[in-house]
Amino acid sequence: MAELIVPKIIDQLSDVLMKQFGEKVNLVMGVEEEVANISSKLATIEKVLHDAERRRLKDRSVGIWLEKLEDITYEMDDVLDEWNFKIHRAKNERTHQNARLQPTLWIKVPQKIKKINAQLELTLKEADQFKFITSGGIPDSQDFKPIMTTSIIDESEVYGRASDKDALLDQVLSKSSSQGRDGVQIISVVGAGGSGKTTLAQLLFNNDKVQKHFELRNWICVSDPFDQKRVAKAILENAGKSSHEAELDPLIRRIKETFSGKRFLLVLDDVWTEDDSKWKPFQYSLKDGAPGSVILVTTRSQRVATVMGSTDTHHLSLISDSDCWLIMQRIAFGGRSGDLCKKVEIIGQKIAEKCKGLPLAAKTMGSLYGSKIPYSSGRMF
Repeated sequence: MAELIVPKIIDQLSDVLMKQFGEKVNLVMGVEEEVANISSKLATIEKVLHDAERRRLKDRSVGIWLEKLEDITYEMDDVLDEWNFKIHRAKNERTHQNARLQPTLWIKVPQKIKKINAQLELTLKEADQFKFITSGGIPDSQDFKPIMTTSIIDESEVYGRASDKDALLDQVLSKSSSQGRDGVQIISVVGAGGSGKTTLAQLLFNNDKVQKHFELRNWICVSDPFDQKRVAKAILENAGKSSHEAELDPLIRRIKETFSGKRFLLVLDDVWTEDDSKWKPFQYSLKDGAPGSVILVTTRSQRVATVMGSTDTHHLSLISDSDCWLIMQRIAFGGRSGDLCKKVEIIGQKIAEKCKGLPLAAKTMGSLYGSKIPYSSGRMF
């Protein structure tokens, strides 16, 4: 959970400061340095979360550390909601001058921010004892191998993405069909970790209109690191070609031969690299695809989307609390009686709010929540 929530909090911190500055509302003053410190600490913590989550079930002390961190992020999220509310009220009611005369309306926010900053400082010091490996460090076990995605999906298990699917489908097909549009179009889906970027790409990839529209469809899970030879071989094999070459150059040349003159859809899922030299050979080899060809990239980073040479970007929004609850219900209550579901529904809906619009977080919470509910009773363990 922390691995999903922390990046979202970092983004929100900068957004709320910019909003206060943009609206010329000074309800919360003198906290810029505190906010900068919190952002810096969270960015440092973010780098070790992958290792921490990997060790969570094996080491109870790591699990406790993560639970403390999650509590702090939930508290920070509540503070940001309060801050946003005060900005909105001041703007709409034009009362920000009066608000400055009533310190009780805003003084609690700076106090809470300072408290959270102190808590994060302690959390960082506690992390030292675990000697976490930072992202990009040298993996010490097979557990670091990324989970590889595929194009297969059960659409009945997807909630809250109908509008995104329609928008992306229109974007891909309209760009592909546009007359006079030269070159291969590169469309990036950008969103937070766990927000459903892969799911959206899967929905598009398996759409009937897409299947009929493109001569070639190719799904590649890129992940981190960007292994050029592995990616090149996967592209060729998915296109029905052999890939026995040991060097990158002949692989790239064969990609060019295979895709030139054909209208294709190439999905590059979970791209992390910001090194354009890793991507350029592929971009050059694919540029002679038939007009209407599309490369669809999924990534957490707008910087990656830029490096990939995106012609269009689809920013993936978060899903609603009610959709998070639907996901939790499916996982937590599978095969259980309707009466039992009703008994724990109110608690479950409150937990769904903590997912903060992230489908993966809802799946995780649904699994944890379901494990606490016995089949024969409505009581929680």
